[in-house]
Amino acid sequence: MTSPAKEKIKILICTHSAALHSGLSETTRNIFIPLLQKYKDKYEIHQLGYFHHAAPEQIPWPIYPTKVVSTPHGPRPMDEDRYGQVSFDEIVARVQPDIVFGYGDMWHFEHMLNSPLRNSYRMMCYYTIDGQPYFGQLHADNSTDWGKKLLKADEIAVITHFGKEVLQRGCKELENVDIKVVNHPLDMSRYNVLNEEQKLKVRDRTMPKQMSRNCFIAGFVGKNQFRKQNYKLWEISHYVIYGDYIECLDCKEITIKEWNHTTRTIKDPDKYPGELDKITMYSHDYRYEHCWHCKSKNIKPGVPQPNFYLWTHTDRNEPGYNPDFHERMWKIQNNCITTSGLGPLVGVKSKDLALLMSSWDCMLYPSGGEGNGNPAQEALACGVPVVYSDYSSHSEFCHFGGLPIRCTYQPEMANGIQRAVVDTGHAVKQLISLIRDPKLKNSLGVRGRLHVSQFSIPNLVDVWDQIFVGMMQKPLPINSQSIYSTIV
Repeated sequence: MTSPAKEKIKILICTHSAALHSGLSETTRNIFIPLLQKYKDKYEIHQLGYFHHAAPEQIPWPIYPTKVVSTPHGPRPMDEDRYGQVSFDEIVARVQPDIVFGYGDMWHFEHMLNSPLRNSYRMMCYYTIDGQPYFGQLHADNSTDWGKKLLKADEIAVITHFGKEVLQRGCKELENVDIKVVNHPLDMSRYNVLNEEQKLKVRDRTMPKQMSRNCFIAGFVGKNQFRKQNYKLWEISHYVIYGDYIECLDCKEITIKEWNHTTRTIKDPDKYPGELDKITMYSHDYRYEHCWHCKSKNIKPGVPQPNFYLWTHTDRNEPGYNPDFHERMWKIQNNCITTSGLGPLVGVKSKDLALLMSSWDCMLYPSGGEGNGNPAQEALACGVPVVYSDYSSHSEFCHFGGLPIRCTYQPEMANGIQRAVVDTGHAVKQLISLIRDPKLKNSLGVRGRLHVSQFSIPNLVDVWDQIFVGMMQKPLPINSQSIYSTIV
């Protein structure tokens, strides 16, 4: 007598459509496609996909798009349903999931925690913590809005230990909550470490003809937005290319020369004694005759690096910093390359991007904060070192295969999350060290790849399986003492 077939665990994913080229989409594919491949008789996957109106990848589960509106430029997300705030309840009622997997920021899944159907499913919040603090709002009794809201989740997971510390040490409501740490799974087979001959062959196919193949390329992959601090890419590159700094032979620090953004020249207060050329980064009377850091006069002028190029893999038409403006502002337009054919959440094939990254000498990543920093992790997987802002989740793994940049902070206006602002001079120092020392560059690449290989997909499939099985052992809220009041 055969036993009855065991019902599959039904999971509803709610995040960027897995068919897109975004970090959230990539992580979603790398979690759930391998899970289905290994446990095909155990799981049934559905997705409420944000921004699914553009879908370049084939995905092995049904994706229900959020609502869109027609515009002269094609379909665009309906503001009221940007993260499924309208569609969610409709899809839950239709699919009847055992587990809802909400992935992203609080505004991606807050409505799922407060849904009138909340008692009918188990809720997983996979939270991208890209800075600190994560209060939402901080009250007189030190309670926090986001901490209270997350108590409605059956399971909370974050991508790095940084994220776990931010929640547990910052939100008193979560101090004793079991928060899982599960990193972004990497398809290590996609990332190849290239020797110099192989790099030159890739550059022959990708670089403009007039540019030297033996140049030093610092690449960047990411969106164009305040959090990414993209403007620092052009600023840092200027100082490397033009050598507008002094280098101390005693303390080894670099002092950059202050830029006049109006005249687009180094400030010269002796020639122009008015307000515009006044030195404001240092003392008014400072003239670069000694190291600003240790005051030593054992200094040498910066050496221009005209064969340094900045390659940005970014949609140039995306709202944010104006690339053309900043390239001209810093007079580096002839040393900048941008991947063509990119659009909102649509890019090149994953294997082609991996090959492009493998041809770079380093990744320059001055981000103001990351929930993981997939591009930096992928650069390390290619054996490419990362020069990175020493803050938030990406710093946790980048230090195994990169050079950190000191930073200060500025807060976001709405919720006070601190955003790193990297020290330009220190960034120049770290880049120059890689340019001068190929052995350092190569050793960092080897160490970085070795570290991130622990996050390969086969190592994480069973971790997610165990988490979901553990969630299924918990009763639904409707059958437990944790029934949630809802407002319809």
